[in-house]
Amino acid sequence: MRNKLTDNLYEAFMAIMPVTLVIMVLSNLIMLPIEVIISFAISSILLIFGMAFFTLGADMSMIVIGKNIGDYLVKKGHKLLILFVSLILGIVITLSEPDLNVFAKEITAIPSNLIIWLVSLGIGIFLMIGVYRIIKKVSFRKIITLIIFIIFGLLFIVPQEFISIAFDGGAVTTGPVGVPLILALGYGITKIRSDNDAKSDSFGLCGLASLGPIVVILLLGLFFKPDNFFDTSSFTSNLSLFSQFMRNLFSSFKDVLISLLPIVGVFIIYQLISKKMKNNDIVKIVVGFIFVIVGLTIFLTGVSTGFMQTGYNIGKVIAGSNYKYLLVPIGMIMGYIIINAEPAVKILNKQISDLTEGSISEKMINLCLSIGVCIAIGLSLLRIIFHFSIIYIVVPGYLLVLYLMYRTPRMFMTIAFDSGGAASGAMTTSFLLPLCIGTCEVLGGNILVDAFGVGALVGLSPIIMIQLLGVVYDYKLKKKDKKVFDEEIVDFLWEANS
Repeated sequence: MRNKLTDNLYEAFMAIMPVTLVIMVLSNLIMLPIEVIISFAISSILLIFGMAFFTLGADMSMIVIGKNIGDYLVKKGHKLLILFVSLILGIVITLSEPDLNVFAKEITAIPSNLIIWLVSLGIGIFLMIGVYRIIKKVSFRKIITLIIFIIFGLLFIVPQEFISIAFDGGAVTTGPVGVPLILALGYGITKIRSDNDAKSDSFGLCGLASLGPIVVILLLGLFFKPDNFFDTSSFTSNLSLFSQFMRNLFSSFKDVLISLLPIVGVFIIYQLISKKMKNNDIVKIVVGFIFVIVGLTIFLTGVSTGFMQTGYNIGKVIAGSNYKYLLVPIGMIMGYIIINAEPAVKILNKQISDLTEGSISEKMINLCLSIGVCIAIGLSLLRIIFHFSIIYIVVPGYLLVLYLMYRTPRMFMTIAFDSGGAASGAMTTSFLLPLCIGTCEVLGGNILVDAFGVGALVGLSPIIMIQLLGVVYDYKLKKKDKKVFDEEIVDFLWEANS
């Protein structure tokens, strides 16, 4: 455990330090207040330790629980039971996401409790559809195509204020709590099958589940009137630096405890019913949960204190200067490096590398995600500066996704959707979104229409990039096979003529 924690600390340091250095240099260049810079520096240290503890804890607890529940359901063999448990798990996991509660409070036009419960139900239903797809070997392409065309239909009949926040709703609900469990559950349930496509079908659950909130919020947009109010007071504070950290520490600890209680409840029920896990295994899971609580608390304290304020202030200062167009390349650089600091992405990359036995490496996926998020942030800031609708990006974007789905290998297609779900997590909502909000506020835009939607584009771009990677991979593989085939023909003819 000590060696793993050391390795995780090193990896977290290497992931977060590039982000820290770039933002620190920029903060000094534009002369942000010294207390903001100090707050950011302290928060960066918290993020390193938080990510390391969380990753270790997730490996020891949530991933183990997900796999065990999946294995148990498969051995029971009752398909209706598997679907019912998937529905309940989807709801419980979503209720456990700290970002969902923050997101729901930001949409003042709809009661927050209604959003939380309906979005959780949406995730549960779509997760159940995903599990049904695995069991019945239903085409992932056909399901995604149908859902995307339903979303397209809704886009043109709901008020534009609900469009950006609907896509962001899909982004924030697959975060650090849900991704490990959903990935592990998918892996466990695919053991019900023995065909060659089972491994590739173990992916895709996160991506499919993240479409549920988009549909739910768009449907809610048909029944509620838009409200353009957005409170930016959370990005500023009159408290001392110490008071800010302590307030956010207790708040984060409370949120994490409430978030994990339903998952702990699911684990207890599973153990009481199955009685499969030995005392040593239970102790490891309990220790893992402690690491998750400590890690997530520290991580969320850092992002909610230093990163939110810094992102918001950078956006305001540069947008209010004569160099507002520099926001686009600056945002793209930040997007490129910040994705490595997402806890859910780190968990996903490890799962992909393990299940594909290294044939799809973490380095390869990280590069695709970095390029994708880089482009997404550039487009988000251009949208704020020139005030054009997110529809002009997401509709062509998802049409390209649909086209690539029928050109890329199955494994890359399902991994692509999971990557999109994992990419838009804590770092997006705590730094990139405040950056866009600060920019939008100064440029006089509508925050809910123009600034929101960054999570949607951060979630969309990795899907496109990884599917493109799959197309290139498939092309090279076919070219290699053709070369081998041609050489075999030449050898055969040579031998025949001899």
